[in-house]
Amino acid sequence: MSETTVVAVVTILLVVLPLLWALSGWLSRRSSRALLRGLGLALIPTGLVLTGLMRLLVRAIHLVVDWFAGTVMTTTIWIGVIVIAIGLVTWFVAGFMSPVDRETGRQRRQGHAARKQARTKDASPESASTQNTSRRTTPVTRGRTADAPKTPADAPVPTSPSSSSKPASSSNKAAPKISAAEKDEDAELEAILRKRGIE
Repeated sequence: MSETTVVAVVTILLVVLPLLWALSGWLSRRSSRALLRGLGLALIPTGLVLTGLMRLLVRAIHLVVDWFAGTVMTTTIWIGVIVIAIGLVTWFVAGFMSPVDRETGRQRRQGHAARKQARTKDASPESASTQNTSRRTTPVTRGRTADAPKTPADAPVPTSPSSSSKPASSSNKAAPKISAAEKDEDAELEAILRKRGIE
């Protein structure tokens, strides 16, 4: 088969197939987008024939076929062929996916920014709470060791006479009373915390 015949066959195929695709898109969906894309793809091979570039394209295809026929296929070459095939399949699959318009893209960006901001807000209270607890523990321990009044361990807790006459079951249910020494200790701890700016 001569080169001119191959050029003619390839040109006819590259013109007819896009026209059929455009016609099917117009008849099935009345889509002017598919019609225009098919016409554009049909015009490209016509221009290649008129400029003589189609002959170069056919020669390039012939050289590729000769290269495959005369080359010993090694593992590296097969990996390259597989990578090329994966790239072409990925490109075709991406063409079938629905395009994202500007409004949808803007909404996706805003949603991503909102999720990122929520994650940073969730992380910041945790770190702040750990810092506050570490700040609170040190003054409290110092206040209790240095500034708190020392009460004897065996000092009797003042009780009312009515509490001694009550049965044991009712004394268990009653709320524990806070002594005056514990109130003074709490007041001193609050004063120390206020001095250090911790409330």
